[in-house]
Amino acid sequence: MTRLLGKLAIVTGGSSGIGAACAQALAAEGAAVVATGRRFAGGPPRIPGPGEVVAAHLDVTDEAEVTARIAELPALDLLVCSAGVGTFGPVIHAGVAELRAMLDVHVVGTMLCAREALRRMQPRRAGHIVAIGSHAAHRAFTECSGYTAAKAGQLGLMRVLAEEARPYDIRVTALLPGATDTPIWDERPGFDRGKMMKPSDVAGLLVEIVARPGISVEEVTVTPPAGAL
Repeated sequence: MTRLLGKLAIVTGGSSGIGAACAQALAAEGAAVVATGRRFAGGPPRIPGPGEVVAAHLDVTDEAEVTARIAELPALDLLVCSAGVGTFGPVIHAGVAELRAMLDVHVVGTMLCAREALRRMQPRRAGHIVAIGSHAAHRAFTECSGYTAAKAGQLGLMRVLAEEARPYDIRVTALLPGATDTPIWDERPGFDRGKMMKPSDVAGLLVEIVARPGISVEEVTVTPPAGAL
């Protein structure tokens, strides 16, 4: 499949879960992909070839590193913001440090990456910015206050970004998955992960949205057949 041949993409949170699946799915369609994450080694990445994924270090909360990492690319056609962290528990036991960490990654990190991508895309009047959010931005779940606040903030940011990017023919998408079997559930027993979506399911939908330049999908929620688990 070559629907994304000639496109250069950067995926944050690309070391595991949905981010890693998105990087592989984009490459399978011919895109050259830089998958970034805090777990990867430092230093500037080698520029990938078509259908290739290259790993690079990136802390999305580090403004200087975000600016440098995106500036290193010869061009940028697609940004996928998939970096995420989550701490769960009732509000009565919530910690400020954990909340700030989630806001930093989901809201500040998305803003920094989207800002730098937009600066590269606007002069070319082309590009696509996607944030992997959560349907928790719309639906309240117990023991999920901080994560919900962070994802709701991220969604609000993406809605404004869509309005600001539209005059430059840049597409903006907030992709909001429901329960997906990723490491974020490792410390949350009691859920049937067999009923969850797989990261490849979300990545497959991402590809369909990105590979259709004639449409703009600005916000979409996708859940397992069972709905909320």
